[in-house]
Amino acid sequence: MPEYSFWSQEETKEVTETRKRIFSYLDIVSLCRCAQVCRSWNKLAMDGSNWQDVDLFFFQKNVNTAVVESLARRCGGFLKVLSLKGCENVQDTAMRSFCSKCPNIERLCLAKCKLITDSTCEFIGRYCHRLRELDLENCTAITDLTMKFISEGCKRIEDLNISWCLNITDRGMAYICRGCPNLKTLST
Repeated sequence: MPEYSFWSQEETKEVTETRKRIFSYLDIVSLCRCAQVCRSWNKLAMDGSNWQDVDLFFFQKNVNTAVVESLARRCGGFLKVLSLKGCENVQDTAMRSFCSKCPNIERLCLAKCKLITDSTCEFIGRYCHRLRELDLENCTAITDLTMKFISEGCKRIEDLNISWCLNITDRGMAYICRGCPNLKTLST
């Protein structure tokens, strides 16, 4: 039986698949550290399949438009869960790019992203048809128009948090009631 060095430049398919599986268990920080080891590890760490569930809460001060756009390019269709909770520098332009590149997103948390407006939610409604959970808590710039976009495009939505979104009126609630038949939880 041939011996395989973990550090070998020549890798068999089995070794690569084993490493890929190991990398799939790592958190974001560990993936980023591994990406700095060598080219082959960088390739494995940055593989979109490792980035299906991303929580950037602990990096909120550093998350900006460029970070979100880079994440969207890297993850593409693999990303299912993204939390940008508290990332106050995230703007509509970043989310526009994100929504068009990550249509398979199922859970999205934008809580306390104060720069998010109806424009972001227009793109969520346009591209994120698989969305089941959306947290817009304390996104103070959104209005009834957001509810219209969500109700028209996100028919699978089950859980919606619009707590502290003071510009949403009964009209916005009516959009949601009519357009989201799967809604189970609405937090206001």
